[in-house]
Amino acid sequence: MNNMLLSSALSSKAMEETGAARRELLLVNPIDGSDLVFELLSTITEDPRHGSGVVSILRNVTDLRRASEEIEENYRKMRMAEAQARAESDRLNLIIDSVADPIVVTDAAGATSLMNDPAERLFTIPRNASAIEQRWVQANDAHFSSFIAGMLVSADRRRVGEIGLLDARTGEPMPVEAIAGKILSDHGELTAVVTILHDRREALEKTRLYEQLKQASDELERKIQAATADIAQQNELLRRQAIELEQASALKSQFLANMSHEFRTPLNAMLGYTSMLLQGVAGPVDGPIKRQLSRIESNGRHLLTIINEILDISRIEAGRMPLQMSKFQVPELVGEVKAELEPIILRSKLSITVDVPKDLSPLWSDRQKVKQILLNLLSNALKFTHQGSVTVSARPNPRERVLELAVTDTGIGVALVDQEKIFEDFRQLDNTPTRPYGGTGLGLSICRRLAQMLDGRISVRSELGKGSTFSLILPTKGRK
Repeated sequence: MNNMLLSSALSSKAMEETGAARRELLLVNPIDGSDLVFELLSTITEDPRHGSGVVSILRNVTDLRRASEEIEENYRKMRMAEAQARAESDRLNLIIDSVADPIVVTDAAGATSLMNDPAERLFTIPRNASAIEQRWVQANDAHFSSFIAGMLVSADRRRVGEIGLLDARTGEPMPVEAIAGKILSDHGELTAVVTILHDRREALEKTRLYEQLKQASDELERKIQAATADIAQQNELLRRQAIELEQASALKSQFLANMSHEFRTPLNAMLGYTSMLLQGVAGPVDGPIKRQLSRIESNGRHLLTIINEILDISRIEAGRMPLQMSKFQVPELVGEVKAELEPIILRSKLSITVDVPKDLSPLWSDRQKVKQILLNLLSNALKFTHQGSVTVSARPNPRERVLELAVTDTGIGVALVDQEKIFEDFRQLDNTPTRPYGGTGLGLSICRRLAQMLDGRISVRSELGKGSTFSLILPTKGRK
C-alpha cells in the first residue's frame, strides 16, 4: 500500500512542471496499521546514462502534525472560552447594571475593577464637573476606600456597615448600608470583594413617618380614651335622665288619666242634665232656650270626645289599655259604624259606599278597638271631603292571613312629606288658630297605637287634592 501511495504521488509529480515540490504524503505504519504523515520533497533530475528521474526525500512529520492539530484545537477551544467569557461578562454587566443599588467590585489590593451605573454616579467624576462636585465624589471615594480597607484586613468573609456618602448631584447627605462579601479562589486566596450599597434615605424617612404616625396614633388613642370616658359619663347621665323622664312620663300619664276621669264625671252629669232639659223633664222649653241647650250639649259632647282621646292616650302609654278579644262579623261592625255617623253623613251630602263581602269570615280581635279605629277613619273622611264620595271596603288576604279594612275618600288629600306627621301626637297639618278643621290631633295617633296593640298596622296612600285611602290591616287570627 505504501508503494502504491508513493508511486501515485511520484506520478503526479512527473506530470507537473519541473522544479522541487513539497507536499504531504499519507502512509501506513506496517507494524500496527496506523496513519503516518510524511513530508515528501521531490524533484526531477537528468542523468546522462539513465535519462530523467525523480529524487524524493521523505520526512516523518506525524508527531508534528498531531501537535499542530492539538494546538489548533486548543486555540479553537480558547476562542470559544473567550467568547463564552465575554458573553458571561456581558450578562453579568447587564445584571449588575439592572440593579438599582450601587454595586462595586474591588480586587485583592482594594482597587476598583467593576461598578454598575448607580455606583459610577457616586464614585466617578463626570465630565465638566464643578470643583464642588469633584470634592463630593472624592469624599465618597475616601469613605468607601476606608470601608474596603477594613474589609480586607478583617478575617470575616462578610461585613455589614453604614457609610455616610454624599449625593454626587446635589451634595445631599446619603446614608447607605454597605454589604460586602469576599470571593475566594479554590485555594482560599482572596480574588475580589463585592459590595452592595443600599440607600437608606427612604427607609429612614419611612421610619420617621412611622414614628410620627405612632405618636399621632398614641395621641388619638389617648383622646379616644378620654372621649370614651366622657361618653360613658354622658351615657350614665342620659340613662339617669331617661329614667327620670320615664318616671315623669308615667306620672304625666297617670295624672292625665286621673284628671280625664275627674273631668268626665262632672261633664257627664252636665250632659245628662242638659239632655233632661231638652226632653222637657223639668217642663216645656221654648225655642231660643232649646237652641242654647242644644249648643251646650253639642259642645259638651265635643269636649267629652277630647277628654276620651286624652284618656285613651294616657292609658295606652301607661300600659293600662285592656284588650277584649272575641270573634265578630265585620259587615255588622261596619254597619254599626255607619249608623253612628248617620247624622254627619246626612249633613255632608256625600255618596257613601260600603264594599264589604257578606260571606266574609269572622275576625278574631278586639271588637271595640276595631270599631273605634273605623269610626275615627270614617269621621275624618267625612270631615275632610267636601264633595264626591267615601267608600268603606274590606278585602281578605288569605296568603298573608290578614284582613284589610280601607276608607277611601275624594277629599283634600295629604302631601307625601306630611303622611307620617299626621300620625304624631297632637299633630295637625294646620296649626294656626284660624284653621278650618277642629280636633286635638290625637285621633290618628290613637288609631295607630290601637292597631299596634292588635298586632296590626295603619297605612295611608294619598295625593294632595285628589283624596286619600287609610287602610287598617289586622291578622285574621288575632294577636300571636
